[in-house]
Amino acid sequence: MFMFFNAPYEEYEEELRVKRRRLRDANTPIDLPEEEFMKEYRVSKKVFMTIFNEVTPKIKRKHRTTAIPEITRLACFLSALAGNYQSRVGNNSNTAVSQAMASKIVGDYLEIFEDHFCDKWISLEMTEQEEKKVKLKFYNETEVPSIIGCVDCTHIAIQCPRLDTSHLYRNDTGGFSINALIICDVDLMVRYIDARNPGENDDDFVWQKSDPNLYFKSKYDAGKRNFWLIGDTDFKLQPYLMTPYREPVESYEVNYNEKCLKAQSIMEKCLNAIESRFPVLTHPKGMHYLPEKATKIINVCCAIHNACVFYKDDLPKSDKTFLNVDKQKQRDIDDSESYDSDVSEFNNEMGVPNEVLRIREKLAKSLRDEKCV
Repeated sequence: MFMFFNAPYEEYEEELRVKRRRLRDANTPIDLPEEEFMKEYRVSKKVFMTIFNEVTPKIKRKHRTTAIPEITRLACFLSALAGNYQSRVGNNSNTAVSQAMASKIVGDYLEIFEDHFCDKWISLEMTEQEEKKVKLKFYNETEVPSIIGCVDCTHIAIQCPRLDTSHLYRNDTGGFSINALIICDVDLMVRYIDARNPGENDDDFVWQKSDPNLYFKSKYDAGKRNFWLIGDTDFKLQPYLMTPYREPVESYEVNYNEKCLKAQSIMEKCLNAIESRFPVLTHPKGMHYLPEKATKIINVCCAIHNACVFYKDDLPKSDKTFLNVDKQKQRDIDDSESYDSDVSEFNNEMGVPNEVLRIREKLAKSLRDEKCV
């Protein structure tokens, strides 16, 4: 009886496999017009082929005549990052794979990108010459000397994880999220990303236990001076992490805060660029993946973003509309609140050594106040 009812289903599945294979043979993603290609895969054909040439040699090939071409697999993976979840990917005539195969491809390519792509495109370390260039570019944008990067945390919504860990990912708004720590430079290149932190953790907690904090602390302890990151008041003031005054009174304090805000706007541009390119990160109901896979997706999105920045691969202006409006409004609110001492409960100046307070005061007093010129 089971075989009687199961046979038609198996015939149907085989028919679908044949149809998909014929579609793949007749259509390749690279044949799409450039504008349609970028809309579907979020990168230009040039960057797509660059990525393809980088990751393909790392893939263990399968010697089957019916094997899905690697160019189709990569297109399927990028389509998933574009927010085209696996059911839609499976029905896409340009990739023509089943939903189950789409899921497997996403998992396989996340491992390949994490092992062979992310480390190449995301690096915190700079040569002395690179650091000089970054400082100069930041100064031209903010009129603050010696900035080497901006640091912030951003909550990326996920769907409810497993019940045994769900409480860890519940954030202050009651939703579930990953609190990703990110450092960027003035060119909007991501210098560091850590998307392993559950949403219940506040920004300063995430920073204090992070590798960059230990890295820059070791530099400072070894005698390096006049270098700093710029963060908001959700981070505790440190000799290498400058944050705004909570209650600016003197004119130089107000001026300093305004210039810090200019630096933080660079981070906002970076986050907006990443989220606009990869709508998978801003789905209104949260990412459709468990935290472990969501972490890898965030890392890979940042690495591909860097490749796009390097190759000046901008999305068309008409296509930069994927950032969730509610999320952007909330981010704007968070930015204004981070500079408002009456709203923020976290006191980033409490317990800060006087030496560190003096470093910030010296920096603030050295800045040119445009209003007084």
